[in-house]
Amino acid sequence: MKLAIFGRDEDALSVHTADKARARGWSVLPVALADHAPAAFDGATWLWAGDEIEACDAFVVRRYPAVHAQLGPADETATGAQWWRRQMKQLERSTFAQSLIMDLELRGKPVINPLLASSPFEHKPLQLAAFRRAGLPIPSTLITNFPDAARIFESEHGRVIVKPIAGGAAALAVDDDVRARFDAMKEAPVIVQERVEGPDVRVTIVGGQVVSSVVVESDGGVDYRTGDAYARGDGRYVAHALSEDGARIALTAAGVCRHVLSGVDLKLRATGEYVLLEANSAPVYLDIERKCGHPITDAVLDWLSSSAARAGG
Repeated sequence: MKLAIFGRDEDALSVHTADKARARGWSVLPVALADHAPAAFDGATWLWAGDEIEACDAFVVRRYPAVHAQLGPADETATGAQWWRRQMKQLERSTFAQSLIMDLELRGKPVINPLLASSPFEHKPLQLAAFRRAGLPIPSTLITNFPDAARIFESEHGRVIVKPIAGGAAALAVDDDVRARFDAMKEAPVIVQERVEGPDVRVTIVGGQVVSSVVVESDGGVDYRTGDAYARGDGRYVAHALSEDGARIALTAAGVCRHVLSGVDLKLRATGEYVLLEANSAPVYLDIERKCGHPITDAVLDWLSSSAARAGG
């Protein structure tokens, strides 16, 4: 087996996956499609640093160039013309990378996660709409750029949160400070959502099987990722026995989003009912695997191995 891993050189999960694959006797091709990456395509063959990428048997997609360039502190003095050039170059890199990954899928190669199939569900409004049509329990939600509609929603639901549609920032509890900025949503819509109380449950699914289910301990904030312990890498997890209904919700969510690997976020109400928040196509699971001993990476490699065998058979 030869495995290609799309990711950054410094990505700990990519390195861990490569080490696990080599321990099985596989060869590994790291593909870091960053600035100045030596990549080429002649209409038939995809090359990276002289290697034929499609000659690999299986593929893990951890990272590829984003569509949009990001502003960093060192770039605050960049001119509009400089930023336009930077953004266009970023778009070109992203288009190349996405075309490569999607072409591998069209060739029948096993890819985690299949970008062509799953990428539409990276859009949170679409994901929520698909979950609702599938009959899954999601929080009461309003997506709007109309401040008065958000105020009415809050008055009807009591404690609510706001979060961005495209991600990139944590969810916030609506308090006086946030409420005072409601008028700013006229410029772009936001997600306003019922705040569901209860523990955060992260379910990791591989190939239609629940491989890990944990409660993520938090300091009680809206988004556990903003907690001090989690930010330091000291997150704590407690193995959680999903109910039959909880497993059904998580597996259905992953299936709706066409995820082979999925990190499904649930809330567990005091009544024992689960509420679905979202399904993540590139879950960060290494900390859970190491602290809880859940064999997530092995499940990923097992799925790729069996899928490659079927594709070649």
